[in-house]
Amino acid sequence: MGVERGLKGLRNVLEGVRFPVTRDAVVDAALDAGADEEMVSALRAMPTAEFNEANEILRAVPLPDTEPDSHTESARARERDRHD
Repeated sequence: MGVERGLKGLRNVLEGVRFPVTRDAVVDAALDAGADEEMVSALRAMPTAEFNEANEILRAVPLPDTEPDSHTESARARERDRHD
């Protein structure tokens, strides 16, 4: 079993998570779902906190610049250019 990479895969992992949840519990859920090391590393890079909803986690995970909907300015610029 494996998890799709990127934001879509993370959303799939979060569907099975009960909130509120800690960062470590999200990491465990991703590992249980078969997430790759890139996703697990990104989840481990989140602040140690308790999250009350999936959107809090999606905002906290540092996504690669190449990921659409990434929080980095360069990724947002690429996304804007793609839609022009």
